[in-house]
Amino acid sequence: MDNNSMYNELDSMKAQMNLLKEKLERQEIVKEQHLRKAIKGKLDEINRTAVRMIFIGLFAAIYCLWMQHYYGYSVYMQAATLVMLLVCTAATYLQHKNLLKAKELSADLIKETYDLVKLRRQYARWLWFAVPVVLLWLLAMSYETLYVIPMRGIGLSLMIGMAVGALIGGIIGLKIHFRTLGKIDAMLAQIRELTEET
Repeated sequence: MDNNSMYNELDSMKAQMNLLKEKLERQEIVKEQHLRKAIKGKLDEINRTAVRMIFIGLFAAIYCLWMQHYYGYSVYMQAATLVMLLVCTAATYLQHKNLLKAKELSADLIKETYDLVKLRRQYARWLWFAVPVVLLWLLAMSYETLYVIPMRGIGLSLMIGMAVGALIGGIIGLKIHFRTLGKIDAMLAQIRELTEET
């Protein structure tokens, strides 16, 4: 084999190696873009849910205040309800504040990962606060419905309405809660996959 054919063969092998390297790099870029798109999709879903919950919380605060005033609940019950709903709404905003600002994922995923881990921790702890507060509120509302409001004849109807509302609200709330936790876990796994490859 002469030198020219040996050089040609080496050049051919080098060109094939470069093509293979470029192909692998393109595949990695496509995979990274796909992962980022999937992460952003979940981030958008979490943010949309948070915005909806904030608006529902504000509406519930106004509606409950009007309803309790109309039926003659005590000022203390009205104040407790308003404070509870506004605290829950403010907590939702504060928990999601950083993620709501993150319209796009940054090149450095450290901040998004930190915000997601923090949000997950807060979500996991939230039920320990929310469930006892809601149960106490329902007990106080039941007492006032049966013994305080002037229109006692409608107490049973209000109690049934409250029980149905609490049951439906509880099921929907828990479903949203655990679905959000699942999305956060999936995003963290995808971010881990991205950072391990870079």
